[in-house]
Amino acid sequence: MIRNLSFVSFAFFYANLTGYIFHFFVSRSLGASGYGEFMVLYSLMLTVGNFINLFANACVREFVKYRENAHSLLRYMRYIGLFLGFMFLFVGVILSPFLKEFLKISNLYYIWILAGVWFFQFPVVIERAYLQSLEKFKDISLSLVYEQSVRLISVFILIYSGLGLEGALISSSFGLSVALFLLLSKNRNFTGNIKSLPFKDILKTSLFASPVGFLVYSDDLFIRRVFDPHTAGLYASVSLTGKVFVWLTVTSVSVFFPKFVRYRKDMRAIKKLFFKAFLLVSLLFVVIEVLLFSFGKYVFVALFSEKFLPAYSFLPIYVLCILPLIFSLIFVYLLTALGRNMLLIYTHVLFYYAGFLVLPFYSISSYMFYIMFINLCFVLVYAFTLFQGERDSGKLKLPI
Repeated sequence: MIRNLSFVSFAFFYANLTGYIFHFFVSRSLGASGYGEFMVLYSLMLTVGNFINLFANACVREFVKYRENAHSLLRYMRYIGLFLGFMFLFVGVILSPFLKEFLKISNLYYIWILAGVWFFQFPVVIERAYLQSLEKFKDISLSLVYEQSVRLISVFILIYSGLGLEGALISSSFGLSVALFLLLSKNRNFTGNIKSLPFKDILKTSLFASPVGFLVYSDDLFIRRVFDPHTAGLYASVSLTGKVFVWLTVTSVSVFFPKFVRYRKDMRAIKKLFFKAFLLVSLLFVVIEVLLFSFGKYVFVALFSEKFLPAYSFLPIYVLCILPLIFSLIFVYLLTALGRNMLLIYTHVLFYYAGFLVLPFYSISSYMFYIMFINLCFVLVYAFTLFQGERDSGKLKLPI
């Protein structure tokens, strides 16, 4: 277990490190306006990619369930992956004119590149899910390291070659294609019998997973609809930096997930775990705010350059505004562990996205206030939904 955790932890930190180097290079190369448009596209890629990653939960479950026929099932899942990959590629191309206008993208070709990325994601997800079912976390971690390394190297080459925003997008396809080649070389089993499964069962399991990515990346998705290109770029730099706090706390709180499962019927234990998780997030928030006010400005300028300096004043406020989002994610983890109230989570996602589409935002401040307000409302809804079922028996009852 410790060995597997070490591999996963290394891959996580390496992916985040190379990811931020990637963004710092792209932001400096494209400038505020270009980086703002890139972040809209990148958020769209990650939002759809998060949905694709939900497919991994179903794959792992079925690989474990039918372990004696895992090779046959792997070959079937590869066909499913190709079908879904082509479907997302086709839908992405068909909807590209609408997405271009809706998200205020300057070039239709950028959406086509994203559709290609989505195509590669499906087979990569399936191959990694197969390794996960076998608990081969070393191989999963190495594939992730290679993917992020190739993406980082290729973005340097592509942008210096004159491919600006499109080069930054294409680099993700390069990384995924290399990872896919390595995973296929490892897993093999290309010929033999095929074990099929009802597709509706796979889809049901996929949708039952926690849509954390939908909540985390949504604020970047609509910035070109709301702000002018320059302001959108400034906001993107603030959001990217602030999400360090999100992923730091989410990773830290994830250690509570197994205990949420273990004590899911014990109200007293659940309350203690919640207190510890909320206390941990609050302490991390205070530490990060102190660091930002102490020397965050100098680090921010060193990373993004002087062109993004006007955005720094919003960073401490942004960290405060996403605090309710992080608290709501703790509730999402508990609901996922309990396997209940998935409808409430998707209602949260629906309302969150609807606000970005219908509400008028006149400034970055009003945009951030909405993020804080809507998530704070759902924190209260989650708390009421979870804890109103407390009874003398000490058990936790959850309404469906």
